[in-house]
Amino acid sequence: MERSVIFDKLRSELSEIVEVPEEMIAEDSLLVDLDADSLDILQLTIALRNAFSIEVEDGEVKVLLTELAQFLPDEGLAGGELSDDELAEVRKTLRVGTIVSFVEDRVNAKS
Repeated sequence: MERSVIFDKLRSELSEIVEVPEEMIAEDSLLVDLDADSLDILQLTIALRNAFSIEVEDGEVKVLLTELAQFLPDEGLAGGELSDDELAEVRKTLRVGTIVSFVEDRVNAKS
């Protein structure tokens, strides 16, 4: 699946969840700048599962943030179990493009 298709769907879902116009959401947008909190990330996780048939196990937000950490440039946050402080740090640095990369990786792995 093309990255642009994933981004368009993600932007549409995120726009509804955080009540921000789609035009204001770019790949380099930080979720924290869009006022996305943990509940919003949970809703986004569920929407992504439904839209792209992505499997995320119990404790979805924690699992998703842990898995998303591997796509961040900060190598110190990648791999293994993350503490609550590290998960909070991931949430603060999470960009829309990071989620697009995550979904792209998951979708392509299924193909």
